Amino acid sequence: MCGFDKRLKENVEYLDELKDLAEKEGVSDKIKFITSCSTDERNVLLSECLCVLYTPENEHFGIVPLEAMAAYKPVIACNSGGPVESIKNGVTGFLCDPTPQEFSSAMANLIDDPQRAEEMGREARRHVVESFSTKTFGKRLNSYLVDIHRGKED
Repeated sequence: MCGFDKRLKENVEYLDELKDLAEKEGVSDKIKFITSCSTDERNVLLSECLCVLYTPENEHFGIVPLEAMAAYKPVIACNSGGPVESIKNGVTGFLCDPTPQEFSSAMANLIDDPQRAEEMGREARRHVVESFSTKTFGKRLNSYLVDIHRGKED
């Protein structure tokens, strides 16, 4: 959503490809390409959407799915890389093969049942707080350090 770098030739070329595709498909009037946004703008966008699509394949852990889930939004992402660790398939979002058919099916699922999207959003928020908050990480780190210390004493 906010990772565009105009200094990178591949970023500029890819954006141009997407704009051309939107024009070719006749949907350019329905799409707004946002290449950079502030935290406030991101928060407004998250508050207004039904869900978040995260399309990178084999991406590193990634903060986008966590930000979306923290904002009570289910995430539709590729079934590879970081999202496999952060998204509970069918509970906090959907993990899909990287095909238009799978992504569109997951989107239709939420569009057809906005109540389910809302429930998944609540579960997503709960999951982020329980599994990825600073407090949770701190407790886990402390536990690991205590275990290491105990192991050295034995």
